[in-house]
Amino acid sequence: MSLPSERVALVTGCSSGIGRATALLLARSGYRAFATVRTSHAEESLRREAAGLPLEILQMDLAEEAAAARLVSEVLRRAGRVDVLVNNAGYALLGAVEDLRADVVRRQFQVNVFTPVQLCRGVLPTMRAQRFGRIVNVSSMAGRVSVPLMGAYCASKFALEAFTDSVRAEAKPFGVRVALVEPGPVATEFNRAALAESREILEAASPYRPVYQEYQEDFSTPGAATPAQVARTILKAVQAAHPRSRYRVRAREAFLAGLVQLIPKGAMDFATTRFMGLQKLGRS
Repeated sequence: MSLPSERVALVTGCSSGIGRATALLLARSGYRAFATVRTSHAEESLRREAAGLPLEILQMDLAEEAAAARLVSEVLRRAGRVDVLVNNAGYALLGAVEDLRADVVRRQFQVNVFTPVQLCRGVLPTMRAQRFGRIVNVSSMAGRVSVPLMGAYCASKFALEAFTDSVRAEAKPFGVRVALVEPGPVATEFNRAALAESREILEAASPYRPVYQEYQEDFSTPGAATPAQVARTILKAVQAAHPRSRYRVRAREAFLAGLVQLIPKGAMDFATTRFMGLQKLGRS
């Protein structure tokens, strides 16, 4: 089925980074794009960058349980349809599982899993009626391999991948195609935001505190891709007549995705424990 003449796209998490680059690229590619941001400052800066483009900005905190329903209703009220949904909004929570309070884990899953699930549920009736739709969920290499001190974040991305695999098969008979994009490291504000969100955990009294200190000093993304590279990959998934189930941004991520499936879990534990200095914690 060919794309409709007015293609409407909804992208979440557009305050900066991947979401912003994706919303702008879709708008430049002829889509009527709706972009969500969290703050007035982000809205103002995106509005300046999007001047002259068919891009509409919605300020909304997707950590709120009712936000997804309000968002879908507003886009449908303004545009009457949704052809593309890009679930990009998300953040990382740092800290050993022992140190994570239930409320902060719940918020991690609300933003990274429950809101994308609700957004998919919100747009699917319209997409089914149109017999056309594209949903792209932005995951991570953390959706393929879990690492210490990021258990909540990795768990949320594993959950997003499992949910996406189910909805992809369920939606296909109705002309709706669903895909995952799995970026590796990306040069964005992601790391800074993760440290800010996790500050209380990382600075509290904890048997893991020595590792936290080192982690904060060297939480970087060497060899990172750019947001524009990820946005182009998302656009490829959106525009493909028959999208793949998973997209990686660069060949190195595709290689690593295959490699981690072959390495025994014990070997992965050994490597990550020493890389992060965890083996020193048990010494007297």
